[in-house]
Amino acid sequence: MIHSRYRYSHIALLLLIASIFVGAFCLRAYSAEFNRAAAQDEVTVSRRTAIVTAVEDASPAVVNISAVRSVEQQTSFDEWFWGGITYPRQRSLREVGSGVIVDKKGHILTNHHVIEDADSITVTLSDGREFAAQVVGYDYLSDLALLEVDTDKVSLPEIQWGDSESLLIGEWVVAIGNPFGLSIGNAQPTVTVGIVSATQRALTVDNRYHEDLIQTDASINPGNSGGALVNIHGQLVGINTVIRSTSGGSQGVGFAIPVNKAKRVLKQITEYGSVIPPDLSVEAQPITEGLAEKLSISRNTGVLVSEIENRGPVADAGIKRGDVIVAISGQRIKSEGDFDALTRLLPLNQPIKCEFIRRGKKRQTEFTLKTLQWSYTPSGWGLTVAQPDKEMARKYQQPGVIVTHIEKDSGLTNALKRGDFIYQIDDTRIHSLEIFKIVDDYIRDQSRTEIYFERDGVYSVIPVTFNRNNRRR
Repeated sequence: MIHSRYRYSHIALLLLIASIFVGAFCLRAYSAEFNRAAAQDEVTVSRRTAIVTAVEDASPAVVNISAVRSVEQQTSFDEWFWGGITYPRQRSLREVGSGVIVDKKGHILTNHHVIEDADSITVTLSDGREFAAQVVGYDYLSDLALLEVDTDKVSLPEIQWGDSESLLIGEWVVAIGNPFGLSIGNAQPTVTVGIVSATQRALTVDNRYHEDLIQTDASINPGNSGGALVNIHGQLVGINTVIRSTSGGSQGVGFAIPVNKAKRVLKQITEYGSVIPPDLSVEAQPITEGLAEKLSISRNTGVLVSEIENRGPVADAGIKRGDVIVAISGQRIKSEGDFDALTRLLPLNQPIKCEFIRRGKKRQTEFTLKTLQWSYTPSGWGLTVAQPDKEMARKYQQPGVIVTHIEKDSGLTNALKRGDFIYQIDDTRIHSLEIFKIVDDYIRDQSRTEIYFERDGVYSVIPVTFNRNNRRR
């Protein structure tokens, strides 16, 4: 009996020991599994970086743009040589780019060169939804355009605005867009990462002068145009626009239009259909080497005030003919291009700081602009032309300027009349009144030019002969 009890006690002891070992093993296994799960959680957290979060926030508002336009293809040499029928043929070209949804109303910001002369524009969201888009307006000189899609009360994502003025050299930025049309068939945009390499870069691209570009080494390629450059918070800081490359692809030198500038352009397009510069009542000229030596200043310092209206806003601030304007609103001016690009977007009814040099001494003042420059009377033409407002622009199928007045002694009285719509001069499209003024300055030394205009739906062209002192037909 004692032996039996001993045996049962021995068995119980063995079972206790076994349970302890099993418990310890299970505890170790559970602890290992817990540690593995914790490690995986840590890895997951480490993968979800600020860049990942920024992309998740911003990419739904970045769209793919497909713009189709018809071009005229001439008869090939072989067809002409062998007696084929010679007639122009129409074929379609597709431009692929990107855009950014800026509000829930369906407004999309992109580059003008992406949608230029497009017959149809299709916008594809990252979730695969497609919309036909219409052009609300554009600004040729800044290469920005505003599109609109009919959402029919469908919810759309929108980008968060950032502040390009606060960008730091070296901070992370993300470029989001549709390079090389890779998103066709798969609406998910392409994401590249880099830093802000520089700000306030000046660059001339396709006759457009950009005075304040953001430079980045985030890969930007053809098709990225119009896409978003966002900061680490997923906020829009720039519109990707152009690259500098010897191969046609990204070499780490890309440029974006600052969002603060884009917002000013967007505001004017929304209100007027295009950018209408303020009336400064000032003419400025570049500082040549001779002028720089005479004025004892560097050649890349400001612009010389060559003409100024006595009762204009700038004259009222104390600036005179012969002064050198070197900064406006805190931004340095190095050339005539800087001056034109900066002043065209100055606001109305706000004090604007101005720094200038007079007789070698720097001075400061403030001026306030009151009116926009809607009309222009070119010297020697004997007429006045005006920028059409948003409502009037809808009547025409293309941009241009309207003849609002013709003097009786003008040499153009027999060819043009009030209400004619000038849309091209020689080979240059008249995108706006600003472009007309630029062309007018250019043709002052030409002897002959051609003016294309529309009257009551009929398109005509007239030759005009000019000389340096007079304009005549």
